[in-house]
Amino acid sequence: MKNYQIYLAGGMCNLDFEEQKKWRDLIDGDLHIYNNFNLNGKYNLNILKPTDFYNFEKVEYKSQKEVMKFDLNLVRNSDLIIVNFNDPKSIGTAMELFCANELSIPIIGLNEEQYELHPWLIECCTRICDTYDELIEHIEKFYLY
Repeated sequence: MKNYQIYLAGGMCNLDFEEQKKWRDLIDGDLHIYNNFNLNGKYNLNILKPTDFYNFEKVEYKSQKEVMKFDLNLVRNSDLIIVNFNDPKSIGTAMELFCANELSIPIIGLNEEQYELHPWLIECCTRICDTYDELIEHIEKFYLY
């Protein structure tokens, strides 16, 4: 069984913890369901959610450098990045996308609110989807199937 690692990037600092987690948990569940039922467990999916490691409301880290290094290491070791542009001015998200782009890791974006994105964020992405359903269908068809 092939290991497949997906990192879920997106705004955190300007959102409460539930907003940070909700979309990540939804994607995690939907991709695991697809893998298990449509692909008969073809992949050992490892969905990396920064919210599983750090919670900005309950600080257990000693520095932002610790968080940055940890998250960027997860990005570097991923096969795919999914980014939610729920906070299009997030500096951390921009850094994660730049890092992935430099390593030629595909980046699939979600911009449901149709925020105006900086051109460099757009250029980092392989594709930007307008709806959640489009995002999931695209990943299933082009990256998991």
